[in-house]
Amino acid sequence: MAKNYFLIVLLAFCAIAMAQNEEQPKFSKEYFRIYYIFTNGVGDNVIAKANKPVGGIGMGVTFATLKKIHIIGGYEFIRYNISDKSLAGNADKTNLLHLYLKGMYKIPVGKKFEVNPDISLGYMYINQRKNKRSFGSQDAFCITPGFTFDFKAIENLRFFAGINYCLAFTKTDTNPEYKKFFGQLHMLNIVTGVKL
Repeated sequence: MAKNYFLIVLLAFCAIAMAQNEEQPKFSKEYFRIYYIFTNGVGDNVIAKANKPVGGIGMGVTFATLKKIHIIGGYEFIRYNISDKSLAGNADKTNLLHLYLKGMYKIPVGKKFEVNPDISLGYMYINQRKNKRSFGSQDAFCITPGFTFDFKAIENLRFFAGINYCLAFTKTDTNPEYKKFFGQLHMLNIVTGVKL
């Protein structure tokens, strides 16, 4: 399933890049973004089957620009409530802390809009909690393809919305038959926020 989503994003990126016109307007640079995350676990894994999404917040900073490519570093905090303790343990919450480095390609569309395909690599810290007590943690490596659409409100302010698919590979010690269920987490996230 992850390969299918990645292929769709890759094909959309190629189609948009080939169709762009070099004479389209250029936007001023962006430096900071803050956004809300509507998250959802998908597929056959512990996040999708044993957790109910709550939501999250994120922020990112543009460190460098190479023509239309922006290099962005960011942080996200996402929360799930555990819905099936037989699969996810005795905790009440699953907290995900995500640090990432993103490459984003900016494509102007008319005077007010922009489409931005992107891909990020990151580190995720997963912690299950009940009240103030921790019930264990895991580390994960993440790959996240996606894209956003920007609306330019004024010169240095944009509103944006987008979607991404996060695939996290956790370090999990379990029986081989459950390795994929607990060791590969799939999340489909809708994001919306502002850029400055």
